[in-house]
Amino acid sequence: MASELHRNSMNGGFSGDLLVDFIATNGSSNDDMTNKYRPRHHTVRRIAMSAFCALLTVAHFLFCLGAAEILPPEGSASTNCVFIEVRPGVFELGGIRFDQKARTASFRAAVNLREGPIEYVVVTTRGKIHESLLRTDVAPQHLHIAMLLLGAKGAGTNALSEDPARALPGDSVTIELSWTDKGRTRRVPADKFILDRKAKRTLKKGSWVYTGSRLRDDGFAAQQDGSIVSLITDPDALINNSRPGREDDDNWLASSKGLPPAETVVEVTLRLGR
Repeated sequence: MASELHRNSMNGGFSGDLLVDFIATNGSSNDDMTNKYRPRHHTVRRIAMSAFCALLTVAHFLFCLGAAEILPPEGSASTNCVFIEVRPGVFELGGIRFDQKARTASFRAAVNLREGPIEYVVVTTRGKIHESLLRTDVAPQHLHIAMLLLGAKGAGTNALSEDPARALPGDSVTIELSWTDKGRTRRVPADKFILDRKAKRTLKKGSWVYTGSRLRDDGFAAQQDGSIVSLITDPDALINNSRPGREDDDNWLASSKGLPPAETVVEVTLRLGR
């Protein structure tokens, strides 16, 4: 499997499914590994963590090989393949911190739009910033690596249907925003800042799906387009909205109620469902 990953990555055809298979074959990066190799004493735990760190290194290296020709978002940080272990089970990659036990990935973004029509919740500076609630400098390819290592599988080869009656393939995620206001940390679901025109209310919590984007001839689509969280059906985005109305790109508005001022830096936390 390792040679297959290497061969595909060298050909510019890295597959998220291959990485998932690689993790499954060599020991899972999250609950599967914990259950199968549940530590009985500190030595076993150290071995398990060492194995996970080695897996992370290989997975990251191979993905970077496959994304060698992918350009970073304009004005963003470099997509150099550097990561650190912050503490046991918590890692950082390109400004994204992901927690193996909590199954969360967090990164910083800025409030981009507080009113008007939107089609995206989060994009990079390469993305459609004229119609996105937030913008960020993190690389979608790094976020994809983090989510795969947390256990996400994405849509795989399954197509995304624009029919709202059909469920989207992928993994359930929630999206939370947090920021400091007068010395106090506020945590609010991103859903609260999006207005559904047809329903005449803000969104209910939940109903986001990690679909994982796809590879195109020009590279990893989410990285190329800068699309991270989409309100409309977008197979190139990492995360899609699964609610009714996702087929209508005029249905969504930014809601400024409770949203901090434009350019305020917030932390976006994605939590992968179990």
